Amino acid sequence: MSTTSEDSKSQPPAARGAGALLLGLPGVLAATLLTQGIGAWAVLALAAIAPTVAEAFDLPPVLVGYQITIIYFVATGTSLIAGGLVSRWGPCRISQVSLLCCALGCAIVVLPALPAIAVASIAIGFSYGLTNPSAAHILARYTTTRNRSFVFSIKQTGVPIGGIAAGLLTPWIAVNWGWQPAVAVIVPVALLLAVTLSPARETWDCDRRGDAPIGLGALRGAGRVFAQPALRWLCFCGFCFGAIQLCLMTFVVSLAVTELAFGAVLAGSLLATVQVFGVAGRLSWGLVADRLQRNALVLAIVGLITAACCLGFSQLNGDSPRWLAFAIAAVFGASAVGWNGVFLSEVVRLTPPSMVGTSTGVATFCTFSGVLVGPAIFVQLYGWIDSYAATYALLIAPALIGGAAGLLTLRYSRRSAKVGA
Repeated sequence: MSTTSEDSKSQPPAARGAGALLLGLPGVLAATLLTQGIGAWAVLALAAIAPTVAEAFDLPPVLVGYQITIIYFVATGTSLIAGGLVSRWGPCRISQVSLLCCALGCAIVVLPALPAIAVASIAIGFSYGLTNPSAAHILARYTTTRNRSFVFSIKQTGVPIGGIAAGLLTPWIAVNWGWQPAVAVIVPVALLLAVTLSPARETWDCDRRGDAPIGLGALRGAGRVFAQPALRWLCFCGFCFGAIQLCLMTFVVSLAVTELAFGAVLAGSLLATVQVFGVAGRLSWGLVADRLQRNALVLAIVGLITAACCLGFSQLNGDSPRWLAFAIAAVFGASAVGWNGVFLSEVVRLTPPSMVGTSTGVATFCTFSGVLVGPAIFVQLYGWIDSYAATYALLIAPALIGGAAGLLTLRYSRRSAKVGA
């Protein structure tokens, strides 16, 4: 599998018709960012109002949190076949399908029955598994090696933006109008964007192939991705970093409250600091990667900084200055939450245009796999150690391993380039 070597290959066909507004890079980037943001909002909406939803069904709030696991489990499986779907029907149509499934899931959630939440989570998970492959496929055509990392990093800010919408807007609506309207409000937003994308389909989907394999046939494409050493190591890097990212997001508040003597509001501010600097990190690392033209090297640096932050968290206790906890959280967020855009950009760089959707789907599968297993392993380790701070120290290993995988990606990508030359 050769790398994309000429920027001219990434240029889209000429814009025509009513969809012209969506056919420049700003329009494409806005559309993919909004799709990502709406998907992330749907994923996190119920978690943001878990106590209220749990009370409505007379359940402990922790049980409502299991719907996140269902979502990511389905999204992980979907991402493996998403590349085939994008190749057959095109990134515009699959983005629309993603938005329609998102709307369907949020509509089902409001039904007054507990099984509806499980069914809705499946629909939302299917939707979320489609977002990265479809976005990467179209953005690869509108970017060059000079700006790709930064553009992908901007697109990936849709995830924290969706998280902010879930954390601020969803609870506010739930308090004033009830939890069902707080989730249902996502439905018209997703449907409106799906309709807005329609005029762009003629151009966005110009390279779709009616004979592209889907379902089990698409798994052969996944095998081709794993057969390439550079992409294989890159996917392993994504697995490690995905696990650390979710561990940071999931347990930082518990660390702050139980071991650092933070109040609930201050602990929430610590999590917000991680989120905000995660956005800043995504943009900053994208700029650095475009300047260096060494995405895998940037990922290795991110792994080293993340390992240092894991060590820093492990040294915090109730007597530590609060400013120190916030300082470490800021750097931690910038590294452990800020790597995604550079990662996806490197996937595109290492992949020929016809395989971008498939490679991105496989990379997303590996990242989501880390998301699924990371927090579960963290919980088990915490059960043995009985300290959040000490458990964060154990994350140094996957951080360094992920960084080493980045270096191996760099090594094998250079070797492939020499062979291709």
